[in-house]
Amino acid sequence: MQRLEKYAIIEDVRVKTKRRVYIILKRKLKYGTKEIIKFFSIIAIGLGIIIVIISMKYKPTYEVKIQGVKLGYVKSKNSFEEQISEEIVNQVGTNIDYVVLNAQPEYELKLVSRMQETNENEIIAKLQDETSITYKYFAVTLDQKIKSCVNTLEEATIVVDDIKSEYANNIELDLQVVEKYTNNLQEINTETLEVAETSLHDAVDLKIEEDNKAIKINGIKLSSMPLDSNVSKIISSRFGEVSTVRKSAHKGLDIACAAGTPIKVMSKGTVVFAGYDANGLGNAIRVDHGNGVQTVYGHCSELYAKVGETLSAGDVIAAVGSTGNSTGPHLHLEIRINGVAMNPQWYVYK
Repeated sequence: MQRLEKYAIIEDVRVKTKRRVYIILKRKLKYGTKEIIKFFSIIAIGLGIIIVIISMKYKPTYEVKIQGVKLGYVKSKNSFEEQISEEIVNQVGTNIDYVVLNAQPEYELKLVSRMQETNENEIIAKLQDETSITYKYFAVTLDQKIKSCVNTLEEATIVVDDIKSEYANNIELDLQVVEKYTNNLQEINTETLEVAETSLHDAVDLKIEEDNKAIKINGIKLSSMPLDSNVSKIISSRFGEVSTVRKSAHKGLDIACAAGTPIKVMSKGTVVFAGYDANGLGNAIRVDHGNGVQTVYGHCSELYAKVGETLSAGDVIAAVGSTGNSTGPHLHLEIRINGVAMNPQWYVYK
């Protein structure tokens, strides 16, 4: 019985001791927590004071650079990017096709004095110097030569349609609209719709006038002489002449000039022969112009055109030479109608 009472007293002491320790620890923890809260509260107040002081003296701003060169400051990166897009990249103007910003701006967030002003507009002006602008306009061509230029495709189409309609019964016109591009605004010399129509009208009238004066064979217009007018040349043998050099009467016209002189086709057509002619013409080209009309160019030193090639009047097809049955450099020119050789001087070099 005494032993049980002794154990009960010991257990009671233990419980009371634990309770005192718990109370002491709890008080210390509570005190420590208060001290920690107090410490962090002081830090927070200090940071707040610092932030207030900084915010009163400084402000967050983006510094803008191009290729490492400082241009200035902007308030908002996003807003400035929108300004660049609106005022530079997507700018709208006459003949502007597209704009490329050659150097992209670099941004760095900084704290600067509140006295520092931003200069977005000045930076935009500097960025303009870093742009490449491509301009577009529309050329109206007649026979592949520019006769007028306008600002829009709509204007060019109206000009072409009006001229084609007006001259539909007079002449077949090769009118085209060609897009033209340039980076130099000074190169653009466009006209109003009315002026463009007048310019093209005058060009077509001149074409009709020249067409009426042009030499024609079976309805085929001879638009070009085989040798340029500034070439020094003489007639060395005429059509129908008989000599010991030939087996029969001359079927063409011989025009003596310097070797290598460019030879031009007299009218549009298709090359039906280009090679060495064993009947005495040496290197020769024969062109079919339609309506039974063909022209022949013989004794050439060089042949530039090939069989099947489509030619326009004035295209250079060969060079003067002395190949084949020849006594010196000259052009042998033939004009054939339905296979029969005609006197070229009825039409040219009269």
